Order: sequence, then structure tokens, then C-alpha cells
Amino acid sequence: MTQTHTATEPVDEETLARGIARTSVIIALRDDLRIADCIDSIDEDVEIVLALNGPTDEIKKLIANHPRPLTVTEIPDVGNLGAAYNAGAEVARGQYLLLMDSDCTFAPGVVRDMVRAVLTAPVVKGQVVYGESDGLLSQLTARVREYDEGDYISALSPPLIYNRDIVDHIGGYHFDPLIHWCEDREFDFRLQLAGIPVVYLPEARIFHDAQHGFQNMRSYFRYGVGEGIAQETGVFTTPGIPVAWRLFEASRTLVHCTRDKGIGAAAYYALLKAALHTGTLHHLLNDPYRVRDRYPAHAKRARMLAAIPQHCTRLTSAQKRRLRRAHWEAGRKIEQVKDLSIFHAEVAADSAPTA
Repeated sequence: MTQTHTATEPVDEETLARGIARTSVIIALRDDLRIADCIDSIDEDVEIVLALNGPTDEIKKLIANHPRPLTVTEIPDVGNLGAAYNAGAEVARGQYLLLMDSDCTFAPGVVRDMVRAVLTAPVVKGQVVYGESDGLLSQLTARVREYDEGDYISALSPPLIYNRDIVDHIGGYHFDPLIHWCEDREFDFRLQLAGIPVVYLPEARIFHDAQHGFQNMRSYFRYGVGEGIAQETGVFTTPGIPVAWRLFEASRTLVHCTRDKGIGAAAYYALLKAALHTGTLHHLLNDPYRVRDRYPAHAKRARMLAAIPQHCTRLTSAQKRRLRRAHWEAGRKIEQVKDLSIFHAEVAADSAPTA
């Protein structure tokens, strides 16, 4: 099992200070003016990288006038989070990359806590606290989001920090630039194939602004588009009997959601599942991001009867074998990392006894 909830090893203050100096916070950004609050919540002297994708004039003005030093990069592919994070990682000077969203803020001390953890664990995930307004949909959104991330540990971002050295062991890339949405889900799958654990720090909290109206439904529609692209390129599995599998998976998920979050949340989640599958169908019919012309020659579906559920990232042994084979056929060899200490050699050297 590659996903863990565990305490991290102690790190002395001198080593921690060096780790903070080698950390880059990467935020993908288009038109969200809440980025100002997000930056203000970063309470350590770390590099702040803004990966812009189709920024508005207001965003450009805000960045130009911001008092803190910012590293800025831009991509032409609007709405492509994976490509934006890749661009941010390319220009980031840090060894440790902390992924954040523009509509979230860090609780005090969280950046420090996450850096301390990543010095002895290659991948660390914090906790998202979802804000609520008085509106019913906002409250249901918070419940569903809690359910979607609360019963398993994953590398879904934000907040997520990782040692960039892991990339050489998970196929040679940070995020898949083709699938647009679900980029962190695909990242999680490759971590599992490499046997790289995700350490969960529930005390490392960020606060997500309350969502209103049907914002969340639009997000799930986009996830569905990403799911469709990922299935066509073989980085996700495709169910062998699609309609039967989706009905079974949705029914099971909604029963569990009713048990954990109530009937109202489950009813809303049913609408979100419908939006997700509609997004997948929309991609199949229309290719809205015009990605098919960019598929590699080896792209093909990885079919199996028991495909990966949408509400989970945890892979079975059979799913790992199928995805590992799909990556191998694409020229990417992802094998288990036998010695995780290679990701924190500096800390090990600092703690070694002197003669």
C-alpha cells in the first residue's frame, strides 16, 4: 500500500531553514483575483511561482504591482492545469515543489510544517477545509468535497508538496499535459506504480473559499473531459463494459455517500456524477481542447473489466499491472523504488554522527 498516514521524522532547525530556502510554491492562475489573499497567506520566505494560463489584464496588473518577488511563467493553453504546473516546475528553482490553488489560503505555519515533512518523506499531502455560505448548494458542495477526499489518502492537490527527484522514477514527467483536468489523479497513479508513499498531514490545513451555485458541477464536467482524454491515451483504465461499470460504480458510491454525508449530499453527488459522465461524452464527441491531434502514436486505451472508480485513486494489484504495462508500451518504465532514503540523503547526512 503506497498511501500512508504517518508522522514524519524529526528535522533540526538548521536543516529545516535550508529546506525552506529550497522550496517553491507553484500556483496555476488565470483570472482569480483571490490570488492576492493566497500569496499573503504564505508566511515563509519561499519562491512563489505563478503559472499563468490565459491571464486577464487585472491579473497582470496585480502581479506587476505586487510587493513580493514573484517568478512568473505563462502558457498559451487556457485551462490546462497540468501544463501550467509543468511550466511552473520548469522555472522553479526549488528542490521541493508545493502546489497551491489561487482560491485557497494557508493556515499559519502550514508551509513550514509541509517543508519539514517533505525533508524525510518524498510526497506530503495536507488537508483542505471547504468553506460554506448560507446557500444549500454551498453546504452540499462542502460535504461532497469532504467525501470525495476524506476517506482515502491521495496525491490530489492542493496542498501537495513533493521532492522533484521523484519525477525520474514516475515516468520522467511531473503532470500529463494532455488531460487538462485530473492531472493530479494521474500523478497519484504513477506514484503508486513506483511505490512512493503519500504522507498525510491533517494538521497542515488550507482554507478553500465557499463555492456558490453550480460552480462545482462545472468542475466535475471538466473532470469528465479529463477522464475521457486520459482513457483514450491509456494513462487511466477504460471499463470493458462502460455503461454497466458506470452504473455499478455510481450506485456503490452514492450508497457510501448517503451513509457518510446524508441523503442530500448523495442526491447532489448524483448530479455531479451525471456532469462528469456528460463531460466525458462531450470529449468523445467534440474533442473540446483539440488534443487528439497531439496524442502520441502509441496512445491507446488500457481496457479492463474492473476499471478504476472515479471516487478513489487507490489501485488494485490488477490495475497497477495494467497501467504499468500501458506505460511500458508507451516507452516509460515505472518500477518500484526499493530505497526511499534516496529522496532525503541531505537530511540523513545532517543526522549522521561525526567522528
